[in-house]
Amino acid sequence: MKLEEIQDCLCDLYDIKRQLPKNILSMPKDNDGTDTTILDCLENVIEQLTVAEQAEIKTEIEVNF
Repeated sequence: MKLEEIQDCLCDLYDIKRQLPKNILSMPKDNDGTDTTILDCLENVIEQLTVAEQAEIKTEIEVNF
C-alpha cells in the first residue's frame, strides 16, 4: 500500500470515529458475546495503519537519501 493510500484510509477512519455516536462506538463488534467494541476495532485498524504509515515514511526517507 502506498503512503498516500494509507493516509487516505486513516483520514477516513478518523472521520468515521468522530461521526459515530458514543452509544454506537461502545456496542459489541458482533453478536457472538464478545467484549470487543466497535471502537476497539476502529482503534486497532487505525493503530495498524499508523504503523504501516510510519514504515512507508521510513522507506521513503531511506530511498531519497
